[in-house]
Amino acid sequence: MLLCRCSTPTATADRDMALISSHLFFLLIGLWSTRLLCSACPSLCSCMYQGGSNDTRLRFVECRDPAIVMVPADLPPDTFKLRLQKTSVVRVPKASFSSLEQLRYLWLTYNSITTLHPRSFANLSALHELRLDGNLLSVFPWDALKDMPRLRTLGLHNNRLTRIPVHAARFLGNITYLDLSSNRLTTLSNEVIAALPFYPPFNPAQPQSRVVLGLQDNLWMCDCRLALLLELSRATESYLVLLDRYLVCSDPKEFSGVPFQSVELPRCLKPSVLTSTTKIITPLGGNVMVRCEATGFPTPVLIWIKAAGPNISNTACCSDINTTAMREKLPRRLPSFFQNSPQVGIRWSVISLSGISYRDAGEYRCRAHNMAGSSEASISLDVVGVITKTSALRMPAQKLSNESPPTLQRGPSALDSVPKRYMNSPKTSQNTMKRDQMKRNKMKRDQIKRDKMKRDKMSARLIK
Repeated sequence: MLLCRCSTPTATADRDMALISSHLFFLLIGLWSTRLLCSACPSLCSCMYQGGSNDTRLRFVECRDPAIVMVPADLPPDTFKLRLQKTSVVRVPKASFSSLEQLRYLWLTYNSITTLHPRSFANLSALHELRLDGNLLSVFPWDALKDMPRLRTLGLHNNRLTRIPVHAARFLGNITYLDLSSNRLTTLSNEVIAALPFYPPFNPAQPQSRVVLGLQDNLWMCDCRLALLLELSRATESYLVLLDRYLVCSDPKEFSGVPFQSVELPRCLKPSVLTSTTKIITPLGGNVMVRCEATGFPTPVLIWIKAAGPNISNTACCSDINTTAMREKLPRRLPSFFQNSPQVGIRWSVISLSGISYRDAGEYRCRAHNMAGSSEASISLDVVGVITKTSALRMPAQKLSNESPPTLQRGPSALDSVPKRYMNSPKTSQNTMKRDQMKRNKMKRDQIKRDKMKRDKMSARLIK
């Protein structure tokens, strides 16, 4: 006997209704999830997921509306890639992306950004790529790279950068792609090149990541500061890979339009300074000439500076002298008595001090500088002797300039510069005072004669 169980029309309808209810439930859940996704996306931006399965999809946020004038504050915290492009954003404030701990790619390209805060990129420890191409940056906060330890790509193409400071190299150790093209750079100093990871000579036995560097379309000044870069650009085997090897000089005139490969440049050499002595002790009223010599390339420029005055507080000779007369604004620049450059890379200079007074004591510095750096050497000048109460500090030592040879003061002032012992004279008669006056006049004449005899020898007196 065959038994068959048939469903009634009522039971079938119940099952259909249950199935429809289930589909409607899942549809509502999907719509609700979509609404949440859309509500988490900033205004004027679009948000989407890219790649991976449902559990590993990566959030991509794109903001391209010119009406956007500041970095959106409500970016989704799970954003993996953010593109803020062709907006009206002018500045990036501190910690603008600090909530995006998963951010790997940040494109802030072709906006109007002029200012970056040193902590604009705080808390972006996972960031691998930062692009700032096509903005108006004249300065980049290189210290900000400390907040992005995993950064490998840095794009600064088409901005207004005029220089790369030496300290920037300290934060570029992990960078493998650096685009500085189409800026206003004139030089990339040897110190920066030497600190970058691609500088060591190529060694196939020691594998190392190559560094891609974009330098084209800048205003390169082809002088000794670019010597190291020129050497690297010509190397057939190097860790450095140039985006465009056809780099062209803009200045100086003789190299304008000439490719790097056709220019020969010597390396810069920082100045080295040597003085004829480091300490001078001279009597009151004496004359001093001091020589300083500097070597370097390009030929250094030399200047003399009085850096510090005498220490009067412990000078017994001047305890009863009004020291306000000795105060002067320091440091101050001094004219050279003579300066010469006998050959390329060498320059020497002489200063002359005549009629030395206590005011001339102190520290003197000879400073040399060129485009490779600067250095200096110091000379200490001490003045000894006994000073009178009436002539003390009346006239500082005469500084002789390039324009005039050493000259002597004539008349009563010449004798005043001659040191005399300080003593209180007893009362004398009128005849005695006349005799003393005659003696003083004779001393003046004798002093002038002696000074004339020394005049021709003064320029040859160098203290060794």
